[in-house]
Amino acid sequence: MSSESAARRTAAAAAWASEAALADAWAAGPGGPLRLADGRPLRVVFPGVPGDGTGPDFRGAMVDLAGDLVRGDVEVHLRHSGWFAHGHDRDAAYAGVVLHVVGANDLPLAATPHASGRRVPVLELPPPGALPGFVPPCAFARTAGLPVEERLGRLGLRRLRMKANRAALLAAERGAGEALFALTAGALLGPAHRAAAGALQGQLRLAALLDLAGSGDAAARRLALTAALRPAIAGVPAAAGRRRPAAAPARRVEALAALAARWWPPGAGAAWPGALAPGCGWQAAAGPGIGRAAAIEVMANAVIPAGLGTGAWPESAALAAWETLPAPGTYGRLRPLERWLGGAAARPFATAARLQGGLLLQTDYCERGACGRCPLSPPAARW
Repeated sequence: MSSESAARRTAAAAAWASEAALADAWAAGPGGPLRLADGRPLRVVFPGVPGDGTGPDFRGAMVDLAGDLVRGDVEVHLRHSGWFAHGHDRDAAYAGVVLHVVGANDLPLAATPHASGRRVPVLELPPPGALPGFVPPCAFARTAGLPVEERLGRLGLRRLRMKANRAALLAAERGAGEALFALTAGALLGPAHRAAAGALQGQLRLAALLDLAGSGDAAARRLALTAALRPAIAGVPAAAGRRRPAAAPARRVEALAALAARWWPPGAGAAWPGALAPGCGWQAAAGPGIGRAAAIEVMANAVIPAGLGTGAWPESAALAAWETLPAPGTYGRLRPLERWLGGAAARPFATAARLQGGLLLQTDYCERGACGRCPLSPPAARW
């Protein structure tokens, strides 16, 4: 490497304050002409959504590599050598990376190798301010007069009915109470712990757990339920718990046990809980280890869908509860979409229904290369 090349790459790395700043720049979707280290042109269709900390930095990205539309993961490093320093070249979790974004190609290599035999294209991202930001058509939705909140709400309702259909299938197999318990386990453990949620949903049955809980006081039953639930999550990595201890699988299992002990008191059986009367608020799902945000997640992903899907709630009560349920806060993966739809001040995701609509918009359009063809893209701006 010539001294001139080395100096240029040192300057390129120094242009970025940190790897987090580089990741933020990629998340914003850099626009303008981009060129890979191997010389091919690149266009960002969708930058992807932030990972959960257990693998690549971004999931579900869509990029146009010299005319080839490619979808997959994106990994970001301040320097190209970070890929090897972190052992990603031998890690199977990184086999789906389709683009390696770096602040400086310090090796330099035209592609990044992986043990699977793949060679991942490399993009040395230009310094901050050198390129215009990526602006999707949905950023013009409000100026074009599109009813943003109404369309997000419509998408959210579609997502509710999808969840209700799943609840109905579970109820047909196990009963309404069992379906509610399974969905609540999934809602509490969240997407970062799908394996743990799957284990709880597949291996355990509420009726058997309630028999094990016995008829003692609430504290004794909670401890018995916790002890019965814990073996199902043995060996599951505590991904979210590294960032938020309250979200670790063991803590969420304790919260699930406390909720089950309250919802199904001694002698109640495994039927639909009397505590969850039609139209109850998110407070009915709160308790030890379950704050406001987690309780809203349980209502949006378990109670309301199960109430609707199993028939435990009249449709009118379920839809009214869905429309009035507040949002737990904007998910990190939806921050770019929130910004494009007017920013936090515009509050596009102020309700849980609209937040769920945003998730459906992202998974059905943004992450599938359909940017510009979604319900929030003005007709004149559609690609």
